[in-house]
Amino acid sequence: MRNFSLIGLLIVVAIIGYWAKSMFAPSVSHDPNDKATVEYWVTHDSDRQTMLSYCNAHPDQQNTQDCKLAIAAQTQLDSQPRAGQNAGNSGVDQTTSQAQDELEAQKDANTLP
Repeated sequence: MRNFSLIGLLIVVAIIGYWAKSMFAPSVSHDPNDKATVEYWVTHDSDRQTMLSYCNAHPDQQNTQDCKLAIAAQTQLDSQPRAGQNAGNSGVDQTTSQAQDELEAQKDANTLP
């Protein structure tokens, strides 16, 4: 009976802890115009560039929230492969014979009736 009481008490404490954690946790914003998210700074190029130039001109302000978010967004963009970049898994570029063969095959396929 004593073990049952201890287990019940632990379950109640866990439930209260979970409830308290959810009450005090900040809500996640999915607003595209919320400057407190990295996604905002990724999608708003001009704002990001302006903030980055400001942060570079004022090194003492680089620990502010907006500077941190703009820097994180730029880092995220720099780490993503750009469109047209080869991911490195095929090894084919325009100077290889395989690429030339594929280009000729595509041209021939485009001219078929």
